Amino acid sequence: MPSTIRTVLPLSIVTATSMLAMDLFLPAVPTLQASLGIDVTLAQATIAVFLAGLAASQLVWGEAMTRLGPRRCVLIGVSLLVLSAFGCALAPDIGWLLAMRALQGAAAGAATVVAPSVVRATLPDEHAVKGIASIAMIESAVPAAGPLLGSALLLAMDWRSTFWILGGVTLLALPFVVRVTPRELPGLDRTAAAGYLAILGNRKYLRLALCHALCFGALLSFVASAPQLMVHAFGLGAGSFAALQLMSVLCFMAVASQSGRISRRFGPARAVQFGCVAHVALCGAFVLLAWLGRPGFVGVAVFWCAFCAVLAVRGPAAFSEALALPPVQMGRASALLMLAILAAGALGTQGVAPFMSGPSALPLALAMLLLCLASFAMVLPYPHVRTVASQSPASQCPP
Repeated sequence: MPSTIRTVLPLSIVTATSMLAMDLFLPAVPTLQASLGIDVTLAQATIAVFLAGLAASQLVWGEAMTRLGPRRCVLIGVSLLVLSAFGCALAPDIGWLLAMRALQGAAAGAATVVAPSVVRATLPDEHAVKGIASIAMIESAVPAAGPLLGSALLLAMDWRSTFWILGGVTLLALPFVVRVTPRELPGLDRTAAAGYLAILGNRKYLRLALCHALCFGALLSFVASAPQLMVHAFGLGAGSFAALQLMSVLCFMAVASQSGRISRRFGPARAVQFGCVAHVALCGAFVLLAWLGRPGFVGVAVFWCAFCAVLAVRGPAAFSEALALPPVQMGRASALLMLAILAAGALGTQGVAPFMSGPSALPLALAMLLLCLASFAMVLPYPHVRTVASQSPASQCPP
């Protein structure tokens, strides 16, 4: 287990700093708007270009990891994250800031590709699920803690301070992350087919990736729509969304800490299928409550906490199973999976956006149910077929 911690902890830190580039900055957007004398549209663009850079960089980092290796990718990605953070802090105008934010998003993409690939390739199966769950716990904590920390910083400093602090923390983490990241994934065979078409031709990977992405599409649709839901459906303020996020993050982390044991006891396939069934049932109950009338804040909070707890069971198992591929394919496979998650989240969010000004939660509940039903369909039946070549070398090593 100490080797697991030595691998996962630095990768979790760099993943967290990459996510903080979004969440620590969010409270500073109104201050930034006043400081640079820009309108709301341009201020919000600092968020949009970051997400665009993150999405656009996925396939680039997947290709780079195969060609350059994980260590060089981490060195380049984290270095760019530091430089872009300092560039944002020094930005003289909105044009420069938007360029640096786009670069920052692209740099953050390195962690989302490298971290799960390294964990899956270097740890045995049972530890890989726990390692991915540990990274997911950090990822879930950042959206809850980041805005709170960002708001606290603004009490004493201006918006530029968030970027100075982000760059400094990332710079401190850089040597530790580079040290733990291998030059090449263990058992790398460059003669094996490694192109994106070969990966997409693997039906087990494709179905598990779609299953995971569609589930996250439901999750991201709720997260993006919940602030509007709190205001228009329940007449509550911004604090209600923060409370909702805090409760759900705590539930996710509590269950994720046991996800390795759950997967080891029942098997990844049962963990994924159980999660799919539970999500369909939860979203069905949410639809029924919304159809009968306003479910109330307590009802939504119970639903959302249960949804996140179930995700902690199925998510790490599905991600680990999807990446059970030859090491030469892992970087590109991780990139495709992250791109699918971002696309599903964007489509789900935009699909329900026109209905979020109304007093009903029914459109959001229906969208989540449809996404979860589609996710369940991907693993019914579960794609068990696995060739000998698809086994990760790490999965054949003793714990």
